[in-house]
Amino acid sequence: MEFTFKKQRNYRVYLFYTAVFILIALTMYGTYLFTGNSLIWNKDPLNQHLPLLAEYRKELGTFIQHPFKTHPMWSWKMGLGADTFSIFSYYTIGDVFTYLAFLFPVTKLVMAYQLMIILRLYCAGLAFIWFARHFQLKDWVMVAGSVVYLVNSYLLYASLAQPFFTTTFILFPILVVQTERVLKGGSWWPLAGAFFWMLVNNYYLAYVLGLGTIIFLVLRIATHYRHRLDWGVTILKLALATITSLLLSAVLLIPEIITVMHSTRAGSLFANGLKTYPAYYYLFLPKSLINGGQWSFMFWSALGIVSIGFLGIVYIYLNVRRYPLIAVALVLAFVMLLIPAVGAFFNGMMAASNRWTLLIYSPLSMAVCFLLQNAGDLSRHQLLIMTWVTIGYLLVVLISYFFKNDPALFVPVICLLGSLLILWLLHSQVIVHPARWLMALLLANAGFNAIYAAFPYNGDFASAMLTKGQYQAITKQRYGGLDQGLSKSPTYRVSTISQNEIIPDILNDNDLSTGLHNIDSYYSLQNQYLGDFSRSLQNTQYQANVPLRQVDDRSVWLNFLGVRYLFVQSNGDNALKWPQGYFLDQSTEPQYDYDAPQPSNATQKTDLTPIQTNRLKTNQAFPLIYWQDQAISKHRYQKLSPTEKERALASGVVADNQAIKGLTNANLKGNVIKVKSQIISNRFNVINPHHLQLLDADETYKLVFPDVAKKAVKKQLRQTELHVEFASIKYHPLTLKEQLKAEIDHLHQTAQFNPGGMINHWSAYYKYWRYHLINGSPDMSYSLQIKSKYGTEKITQPKQSVLSFFKVVKNGTMNIGYFEKDFPQQLTFIPTKLGTYDLKYQVVAEKLGTKYQKEVKTIQNHRLKNLKFETNQISGEITTPRVGILTSSIPYSSGWEAKVDGKVVKTIRTNQAFLGVRLPAGHHRIVFTYHVPGLRIGVIISLFGLLWTFLMAVITWLVRRQPK
Repeated sequence: MEFTFKKQRNYRVYLFYTAVFILIALTMYGTYLFTGNSLIWNKDPLNQHLPLLAEYRKELGTFIQHPFKTHPMWSWKMGLGADTFSIFSYYTIGDVFTYLAFLFPVTKLVMAYQLMIILRLYCAGLAFIWFARHFQLKDWVMVAGSVVYLVNSYLLYASLAQPFFTTTFILFPILVVQTERVLKGGSWWPLAGAFFWMLVNNYYLAYVLGLGTIIFLVLRIATHYRHRLDWGVTILKLALATITSLLLSAVLLIPEIITVMHSTRAGSLFANGLKTYPAYYYLFLPKSLINGGQWSFMFWSALGIVSIGFLGIVYIYLNVRRYPLIAVALVLAFVMLLIPAVGAFFNGMMAASNRWTLLIYSPLSMAVCFLLQNAGDLSRHQLLIMTWVTIGYLLVVLISYFFKNDPALFVPVICLLGSLLILWLLHSQVIVHPARWLMALLLANAGFNAIYAAFPYNGDFASAMLTKGQYQAITKQRYGGLDQGLSKSPTYRVSTISQNEIIPDILNDNDLSTGLHNIDSYYSLQNQYLGDFSRSLQNTQYQANVPLRQVDDRSVWLNFLGVRYLFVQSNGDNALKWPQGYFLDQSTEPQYDYDAPQPSNATQKTDLTPIQTNRLKTNQAFPLIYWQDQAISKHRYQKLSPTEKERALASGVVADNQAIKGLTNANLKGNVIKVKSQIISNRFNVINPHHLQLLDADETYKLVFPDVAKKAVKKQLRQTELHVEFASIKYHPLTLKEQLKAEIDHLHQTAQFNPGGMINHWSAYYKYWRYHLINGSPDMSYSLQIKSKYGTEKITQPKQSVLSFFKVVKNGTMNIGYFEKDFPQQLTFIPTKLGTYDLKYQVVAEKLGTKYQKEVKTIQNHRLKNLKFETNQISGEITTPRVGILTSSIPYSSGWEAKVDGKVVKTIRTNQAFLGVRLPAGHHRIVFTYHVPGLRIGVIISLFGLLWTFLMAVITWLVRRQPK
């Protein structure tokens, strides 16, 4: 295997590739359009990629028109407020395809986004053709290789779900070629350019691509250059390329690194705690080579290439001395796929996500190219080996078929056997134009794979694509139209009710279209302090990507965050779970579903339950910035329960000892009431929560409050919000043997209730054993659920296979709802998995009566007045009678600078996560200004990088002018 850098003037291969790509694109994306779908997934693209593209286009357009104007680095629209530079640098700034949006009017941006998805893929194929032209390959062989490179399970998913991942398929071939150029003694400048593009494109992908380039470098030297390399010159060139690219990209890279270090991603559990993958992973890994539809199921290890790829791999190992680099790379990749720690290492030391497999498709595609290039020279012996290896492989695939029926394997298996047959016929000289037959079969294989993946009835991913025009409808009807007429001021925020989908089947986290300020946000990088705050209050909705969501509708928390309006769909979950103090403000026109369950005594239309979107309002929302003279020390705060911490937000401010010196201790007495409770089984026995052993899936439990019936207790519990605080949750799953025994015993028990009832022991055993095998049981996942008249609350421990959304759940606080008068006497308690639970919990009632109302009024009277919002700045005035703390619900960052009466003062972190300053008595003018942490030093380093680059260019020019 030898690279060539000889210039080639034949460009017909690009025209051939373009024609083939049109066919590929029609199968990959045309199916979605044919079935009435768009190319917009209802998760990340809906919440992140498309709205951020629109937002960035608007901001960049303003910058172009007014380049010397101060431009926003802080946005009030991204959750509670966020650094736009860090968010845009992750998603848009370094993405070259983003700037194509300027070629389209704003009204056509949705169409532009979808066209850019297709264009990215086209460019990925172009990059492979350009890469393949560095070998002595026929045109049709290179095009066939590009089809293998493009049509795989990774891109069938990622090109739509995470469009910028497609760019890695453009970059990696360029990085490999330019590294090879340096190894051959060529210029280091092209490699520096490729490194720069890699670094500014996306820091996460740069990490993966950088590791991939290092692996290529090491393997290439080990298999080819170890005895022929000029080490000194080569290391110097590699160092110059690396240093130059790092210096030039520092303006983006340094702020990104600082953001990552202070994000919720920091400190994630390595590999989600996995030492090995579940058994099903190893069982189904072989078949995923030619059918990788279950990409999420397989920790992103769903390769899913066209079937001839298997024969290409066999060919490489039949000619291992001729292709040592590919042979070693593929063996290494296979070993890496077996170890979760490898996936975690490539995933930034986080979840065991094998997104690094994007690096495998280059050697796999080249393996196919070399097979096709030399297909006519295959010997009978080689074909016999290929045949027997294929039979063995199909037997392995057949074994997995008995565990999980997979009809999608039909076409890949037929195409694998068809490819082998054509190679035999070619060897026997039976067919003419063998290239056409091989190309036709390869295209058919790729086309069927793409169509099957895109057909909306064959999988959750394809079915989750938005329909045509739905994105525009969602942005217009984010809140059922009830956002119309509301002020767009950042002085207050909005939210929705938890688990209540206003738009059916759409989890809409971010809001960048209405101009309102929703507390919910979903971005890859979130403020670490905000995450710590959410976990400290045991928010059951917390995720690293989504630190708050709707904070489980907790009344004080919503008030603290300044949530003035809530939007709720009347026929959705938790529709009646209104937090304290919220009242109906406005509703959409009622609609009636006559086929839905309705009151049995209804005699006319007006007696039916209407379906509406409702807007709730409260007059208890805290101001964005306000003054507090009642303080809570950090030591005292840490001793409080989660509900007490939440309730304390109204009673005082939490800060370090130096900041609260001289302030009055907050009165927390009577804020929270403990409620006596018991867990009782439907077997009529009281359960010890420290040893709740669930061995029967039909066993149910109730959480009973025995004292609530007492008149004095009932009166005390009025105007309270009911919380169930799990201070500690330990779940011990049954072993597989124990699980099977419990399930079989349950079948025997239920069979005896019917005369002549019997069970087929062996059939039942296989059924349960198979279920647990393909679901990865036993595992650490479980769910604790509590049902009330308002809905079902959950604490869920995710499986380790959920990757980015995995978290270790050790505690949680459920908000059951607000009860003005009638506190419930019992609730339904449901642990969902067999096993043993060790639960340390208490039931508390958060008192929201007269004391709370007074505290809210005091806070509102102490607001920062005459608020003025300017770019990256907020200012106002306040008169304070004594020393105190100006606190807020603005997320704290080291980028905030505060001035009091024109003098810079130290900012402090209040209530764990929010911006504040200590104020003396008197009248003050306050100005908060935001600067992106690390941006200034990044600009300086990048400017130095420009000077460095100029000097290196001059030196290079002078060296080249020297006579050889």
